Amino acid sequence: MKKKSVPTKTPLIVLIIFSSVMVISSCSTRGVNDEYFGATEQRLMTHSLDQLVSMLPEEDFMPFNEQNVYVECHFIEDEPPLKYALKRIELELTHKYSCTIVDSPDAADIICDFFFTAFATDQDSFGFKTPEFMIPGSSGTVSIDLIALDMYHGVSELYYYITDPRSNKVTRGERIKSIIRTDKLSLPIISIPVSTLK
Repeated sequence: MKKKSVPTKTPLIVLIIFSSVMVISSCSTRGVNDEYFGATEQRLMTHSLDQLVSMLPEEDFMPFNEQNVYVECHFIEDEPPLKYALKRIELELTHKYSCTIVDSPDAADIICDFFFTAFATDQDSFGFKTPEFMIPGSSGTVSIDLIALDMYHGVSELYYYITDPRSNKVTRGERIKSIIRTDKLSLPIISIPVSTLK
């Protein structure tokens, strides 16, 4: 009597796993944007810079109380936001330490050079989404977030040199970094804010 063969479930399991991997893909993307087109980008950058300037250590700048200070900001490119940063730093020194800002290093008791290493918005996305697919009548492809964390940050970072022209003493300050976040959890139907600008 011939035995009847029982089909194994292995091919079916492999097919289910393969289909699941094809349908649901995990992804992480990262992008950096140095343009300031929208209000959210502008607020991320200005709030980040404001926080960064407020983090300047008092022990480095308190000795220059009521002195003449010349301030200059540097970046790899001469961008309009650099003027904003310069004015923000000058007003911080004037308001907090009663410094007098002068227009020339020759008239200064102290010279401060601020070197920006980052001044941009930063985007991250991590989670699970469907593979890209075409919708009839549309010009491009789309994908749907199943669950993803979308992170949108304003990043400012700098270090600085303080020069005393009378003694030619130069002191370097530590690198300082400020990140302002606006994050959201993206689901197929809705998005839930995790952290928002105030």
